[in-house]
Amino acid sequence: MADLGEKILCVEVEKAYAEKAIKALRKNGLLLEDYLIERAGDKVVIPVAKTPEFIGETLLRVVECTPRRKKKIVVNPPSYDLLGEVAIVRSKVLQLRDPGEVVETLLKTHPRLRAIYVKEETVEEFRVPVLKLLWGTPVEEVVVKEYGLSFKIRLGRVYYNQRLTEEHRRLASLVEDGEIVVDLFSGIGGFPIHIASLKTALVLANDLNPIAYELLIENIKSNMRRLKGVIIPLNDDARNIPEYLPRKHLADRVVANLPKASLSFTEVYDQVLAPGGILHLYILTRDVYTAIDEVGSALQGWRVIGHRLVLEYSPGSGIYRFDILKPENI
Repeated sequence: MADLGEKILCVEVEKAYAEKAIKALRKNGLLLEDYLIERAGDKVVIPVAKTPEFIGETLLRVVECTPRRKKKIVVNPPSYDLLGEVAIVRSKVLQLRDPGEVVETLLKTHPRLRAIYVKEETVEEFRVPVLKLLWGTPVEEVVVKEYGLSFKIRLGRVYYNQRLTEEHRRLASLVEDGEIVVDLFSGIGGFPIHIASLKTALVLANDLNPIAYELLIENIKSNMRRLKGVIIPLNDDARNIPEYLPRKHLADRVVANLPKASLSFTEVYDQVLAPGGILHLYILTRDVYTAIDEVGSALQGWRVIGHRLVLEYSPGSGIYRFDILKPENI
């Protein structure tokens, strides 16, 4: 295709016949869509790929012209997560958009990207994403910032959701100085590090994934100067965490961010949380009131004192946080 300023073929037609001519040229695949159709006096000049075969049957005349190119419409970037110099898009994006277009759009928005990955699925045991390189060179580790706090992530090896940044901070602000907090599924330390950065709390941070545990320790060290509280990292099954708490020092607050299976650990919550304490329970649900009923059945006598939508998960479903009070008389 010709460059801007280079002469190309155009069809010149009386203004009264322009609409009919444009339709005919487009139907026959001859219209050069990247160029502007322009007026020249009482004529309309239409860029074409070659001389139309039906030229003799109409009031058309082929001429040389130098039309202007159309300005490209800026395509909105696809839904993506930006982790340092890495962008991650969901696999469903490529069902709707051309991979080349996705790459081009992201690079225009973030020219310093080193890699673009496609998230194909999530492996449930440790909630780690399966990532496929779409563009660039493989990147194993990135460092992201949340409210000035640094978090190292190993891509495809640990769970991390950048969209929880505000929730990390929001929940941390609910904690009081001097509290004992247990995070049963802490990942690389999102909730614990935010809590300890704001409050003089003792936080037991546990995750079953050994790589997440390693990064949790690294992230505690890298943020040490910003921490007011103390974090004790643990690498164990959540069901064993009651063993780490002295009987007379139960938790004032428990965080359970395991949305697809959080109701499977109700016995642990009861063993770890002190009477009058608060459980922050994250649940994936399509109906918040159904989830409240499920909580009531699983934790009888406990009271839901608040709830909020944290993340939209899919059309019609979301991840909610339920704030649940353990009664004093249990």
